[in-house]
Amino acid sequence: MRRFDFRSPPLQNNRWPVVPQFETISPELESFLDLSLERQRHELSRLRTTREEHAEFVNRALGLIYAYRFGYADSPCFLGTNDDREIRLEQAKILVERDLLAFLGPPEAPRVGSQQELVALLRTLLAENPGVDHPLFRYLEVEASRDNFHEFLLNDVIRNEIVDDEVAWLVAGHQGLMKEAAAINLYDECGRGQQRHFHTYWLRILLESLGNWDDLMQYRVGPRPWFAAITSNVFAMLLTRSAYKWAAYGHFIVTESWVPPHFERILKGMERVGLNDGENDIYFTAHVTLDPTHTEELILGLEHQVPALTPRECSQILWGGRLAIAGAVAQYDRMMDHLRIRELHLVG
Repeated sequence: MRRFDFRSPPLQNNRWPVVPQFETISPELESFLDLSLERQRHELSRLRTTREEHAEFVNRALGLIYAYRFGYADSPCFLGTNDDREIRLEQAKILVERDLLAFLGPPEAPRVGSQQELVALLRTLLAENPGVDHPLFRYLEVEASRDNFHEFLLNDVIRNEIVDDEVAWLVAGHQGLMKEAAAINLYDECGRGQQRHFHTYWLRILLESLGNWDDLMQYRVGPRPWFAAITSNVFAMLLTRSAYKWAAYGHFIVTESWVPPHFERILKGMERVGLNDGENDIYFTAHVTLDPTHTEELILGLEHQVPALTPRECSQILWGGRLAIAGAVAQYDRMMDHLRIRELHLVG
């Protein structure tokens, strides 16, 4: 029998993810949920005429819907079923996810003939895409003020706080080497069975160094920009729709591949502005080493998968990778603008 150490490390006392208990749905979304299917389609069509307003509504709506799907405390059905509300949430999910794709202008599904072709195309995509060396991370490395860097780190904690649950959803439904590669990744995410080595525990350490935990809860329901959730929402959409199971695997390969170049710049920026304190940078330092291995394992899982992947499965995996790039660039561009404008206001 495996021997567990049942003593929890100190920061485990705080509930995770750091979200407020659900109280009410926003009037705007509640009104949308109350509409008929046809009226909902009409309302989304109206919103599309104002691109940023439409994108904000879509991403904020999906944030609530995915809290419901993942079962967190900010879910509108936390610890209690509500058939009518859940039916309406599921209907809205399908419609709004279509609009998320429309907002991103997703790439067309490519035609891929074999696993070998897929792997070659993926390796090329990972080496050359606009997310690898996005200006946001250069800005963080050499320009961002301490206050702006703090703002970025709060958003980064929120983005990564449920990565272990996301990978758990990724494991489900796959078989063979692809499942093995995803399961190994999940095992690492969960600290290889030790709470203090959970990657989300390393985020607890970072958050503790940034200030009061209640500040993060207030930030996420207040000034946090809507576009900081784009990449999370895209991945959650792929994970929670059975038709996109293969696309989720491709999405994850791309986002894992970015970790070393992005985190290396983040680490240099943290040191420059004096935000690295003790081991609070362990989340970033550890991933610079871990994620190249994870990326390679995920690709090898594809390359040697048995039974062989069909051309349709291969095509969707590559499409998922390209969609990850579209979502990330949309988020990074807006975050870059947000931080620069914020800098001007702080100086002024």
